Amino acid sequence: MEIECMVWPSHSPDLDPIENLWSLLKAEIYKLRPDLIHMKNNDTTKQILVETAQIAWQNIDIKHLGHLTETMPNRVQAIIDSDGWYTAY
Repeated sequence: MEIECMVWPSHSPDLDPIENLWSLLKAEIYKLRPDLIHMKNNDTTKQILVETAQIAWQNIDIKHLGHLTETMPNRVQAIIDSDGWYTAY
């Protein structure tokens, strides 16, 4: 498998597809356990969150991950086109 590496600033959310992945994961967690939003911040809740996050991660379709990586050329072009300012990403 050949993977082309790209160099970009470390603090550039427009170029970081992990932000989109976090959103997908968060949505899946709340789909599985909507009651988490009202739970107290304690060890029991933390354990429930960890277990739910593991299930949620397994539920994310691998196609989403592929799509996010495939958007990288578009993300880079959007940054170039906007002269380094904000983009739709």
